[in-house]
Amino acid sequence: MISVTLIGPDKTRSVVQITEETTVRDVATCKYHLFWRSTKRNGTVVVPFTIEVSDGDTVTVEDTRRS
Repeated sequence: MISVTLIGPDKTRSVVQITEETTVRDVATCKYHLFWRSTKRNGTVVVPFTIEVSDGDTVTVEDTRRS
């Protein structure tokens, strides 16, 4: 198991325990839908389906719609 910090569009932080060899999408979708949202791994925008996470990473989900 690895620990990844997940930050949602509302800036809420939580720690997600997840198995190794998993992607940003797996972490992000445990709490949020990704429609109209971008994902970042350690501050860099990534394609969530292909980029893997490592222990200690931060995944951020941001709303792409303008208010």
